[in-house]
Amino acid sequence: MKKLATLLLAFALCLSACSSKEDGKYTAGTYTGEGNGFGGKVSVSVTVDANKITKVEAEGASETAAIGGAALEELCGKVMDAQSADIEAVAGATVTSNAFKSAVTSALNAAMGIETTEKTALTDGTYSVKATGYGWTGMVYADVTIKDGALADFVVTQESETYTGEVCLPAFELMPQRIIENQSLATDAISGATITSNAIKSCFAQAIDRAGGDSTQWYTDVAKNTDTVKLEGYDVIVVGMGGSGIMSYCAAAKEGATVFGIETTAKLGGQSATTTGPMIIGSKAEAFKDAQFPDFDEVYNEWIDYVGSEDKADIIKECVYNNGKYIDYFIDNFDFDFAGTIPSFVIPEWSQFWTCYNIDYETDLGTTFMFERAVDKAVAMNDKNGYELELTAKELIFDKDGNVIGVKAEKYNGTTYEIYGDSVILATGGYIGNDEMVTENLEGLTKTFAYTVNNGAGINMGISAGGATYMLAVDPMIHILQVPNLIKNDDLTADQKAILSAFALVKGETEIDVNGNILDPTIMNDADIPSYKYYVVYTQDQMDSYKANGLTDNFETATSHFMGQGGSFEVGKPVEDLDTILEVGMQYKNVFKAEGISALAAAIGVDEKALSESLGGVDTTYYAVECMSYAYATVGGLDVDVHMNVLREDGTPIANLYCVGQDSEGVCNVEGKPYSPWGGQAQAWTFVSGYLAGTSAAANFAG
Repeated sequence: MKKLATLLLAFALCLSACSSKEDGKYTAGTYTGEGNGFGGKVSVSVTVDANKITKVEAEGASETAAIGGAALEELCGKVMDAQSADIEAVAGATVTSNAFKSAVTSALNAAMGIETTEKTALTDGTYSVKATGYGWTGMVYADVTIKDGALADFVVTQESETYTGEVCLPAFELMPQRIIENQSLATDAISGATITSNAIKSCFAQAIDRAGGDSTQWYTDVAKNTDTVKLEGYDVIVVGMGGSGIMSYCAAAKEGATVFGIETTAKLGGQSATTTGPMIIGSKAEAFKDAQFPDFDEVYNEWIDYVGSEDKADIIKECVYNNGKYIDYFIDNFDFDFAGTIPSFVIPEWSQFWTCYNIDYETDLGTTFMFERAVDKAVAMNDKNGYELELTAKELIFDKDGNVIGVKAEKYNGTTYEIYGDSVILATGGYIGNDEMVTENLEGLTKTFAYTVNNGAGINMGISAGGATYMLAVDPMIHILQVPNLIKNDDLTADQKAILSAFALVKGETEIDVNGNILDPTIMNDADIPSYKYYVVYTQDQMDSYKANGLTDNFETATSHFMGQGGSFEVGKPVEDLDTILEVGMQYKNVFKAEGISALAAAIGVDEKALSESLGGVDTTYYAVECMSYAYATVGGLDVDVHMNVLREDGTPIANLYCVGQDSEGVCNVEGKPYSPWGGQAQAWTFVSGYLAGTSAAANFAG
């Protein structure tokens, strides 16, 4: 009887479970899913009972804090409201939104017991699609061909990515073919061109959906290589092949060293390939034969006065008195080419102080070809010389006594490299792409006009070897202001985008800093703006006037030279579509609307009392338009001596470890002030530090 009772109980429980599944949509529990976001994996946890979603949580550690991170919270709410993954993307966070929806779909399929190993069949054809990328003035348009149910071809039909320079080109050259080879949208983005890579992924995803498929099924894992490659016997290893790394590489090779270069992106030149050119004084090159350079002593004294210390006087002397000599070295030996002189930013007397790379824009998109040409010459100087792109340095290799003997790195496909050499030069471009380091050392996060792969790797490797930092908290290089979230799709026309930007860039309106006070009108350098952002505040009456009568004369110059979005506006012409502009601006979190001072203070996160004083205590409907700083790079880094040796805390050099460029430019600057502001200094440091490190490292192996 006991056995029979047990069998009957088990049967009853089975019937109960089956009935629960038949009566409900889900099997109750918590399920997880993953999607590929802007910078990495987006993980989602979905909790369900038999019939509904009861909780959604998401995490995307590599998503941008201001956009992707904020979007995840909003997306969780949307799924709860819709009780489905079929939701609209968050404006300005399409990639994060798609990753989130893919992850939720995967979790819900598991909750419903749906197997997703089989992909829905696709209808062959060529599909015209578009997606937002990095370009400021337009989208990426492409034709995606599906043949025999598989991804077969990708042709760009129109794009504005190249308007921003050559950063995007590796993505166009490499990403489509890798996605086709892998037949997976989980293919890693091209390092250094993530946003363009994500646009390409989005185009493929749209084509899959239009072909009758489900793009969420195409995020299949891509196998990684587990091999290890060991390279030995190098005199100099250069970590980072941007401008300063390339100068180091070239100088070391010219001195007879065998050199190997490591570069995480898929192109040479780094941030230097997007700049105007270096400060130049004392050059003997033909391009400057008639130049009237400033007096060396005058420049040196101005520099020392600016930093307020002679602690690094020997380095600043090199930057001034040997500036022209070192640049001439690269002109003579590695074919760098410059065109005339331009004046200093801030010292009118220095009327011939700065130079531009000489570019024929009809044949050359930018300066990358100069850096490539220089590296080709350096590589040819020794059969052993070489370099690898898409290879990311992970850590220094030490011997049993703690001496640096090499670098461990990882190729994009997973292959591990161990590269051994007598000296290592760190040239990874500063830390602007590392939110944690930025938050720790600077006043706040900025937007970037920069490689976010410049994430402090070189600085942290130097610290791991016992290196000290110097002026790590120097404000970043900021020359651009704009709304924080550029609208790169068709939600607004180009002219509407120009008007939205003008509301942020105009001078003479009410500017409120992050503390709720009127922005200090004496600020001359954008890097001095508290927390690198402020708000321009308008009343409803002002907006009504702009709509009826047009923008006032003080908007005439409220445009962005560097990051304009292709549109224009006419002052005095009624802005009849202003409501649309403001509504989209609010969707993208560029505009904040509030009823009264208290609500406005909460919306933009400032002190209510201070804001009330700034606005005269008038309670009305307000619009706050955010204006954000865009940074090229950070400045502070490792401490170095005049040979570019990394220094320990006690000031002694680490004999075979060197540091150049943005990883060490703090030695030319001072915390509490923007980096030396007269123009071209950072790019000049590329040449000066590169020459000194390359020749010093070569001498180290020879000695």
